[in-house]
Amino acid sequence: MEPYVTAKTLSKKTQLWLDEIARLNRDHLKIKHSKAVLLVIDMQNYFLQPDAPAYLGAGETILPNVKKLLESFRRLKRPVIFTRHVHHPDGTDVGIMGWWWDGMCLEGTAESEIHPELEPHPGEKVILKHRYSAFYNTDLETVLRGMK
Repeated sequence: MEPYVTAKTLSKKTQLWLDEIARLNRDHLKIKHSKAVLLVIDMQNYFLQPDAPAYLGAGETILPNVKKLLESFRRLKRPVIFTRHVHHPDGTDVGIMGWWWDGMCLEGTAESEIHPELEPHPGEKVILKHRYSAFYNTDLETVLRGMK
């Protein structure tokens, strides 16, 4: 089976996806660099290490680009916020996710940590989440509003 995306195909596939959705883009985003915040979503060992239970090859493929973006935000002294998808070892916060997944990314394990190449710096916010959404039952919205 051919991988979804590889380092070799990433640029070409990205352009194809952008071309495909271009007709749907009615609002052309203008980035205000003075207000930009980088959200690094679930770039954890659980998804990025080949021997992990939920390894996603595409995640490993985009790792160098995420790293460059992270370095740029840090160099420009812009805020960076990370999320980690985790569950309590006793399963009390699993909810419906337990029906969909055989395994869970458990809080406190090495698998649940941010990939070492992207490790958060002191002062960078890390938000723990228990669902797919980084906003549902987290303080992400509050933090972003506080940063204006």
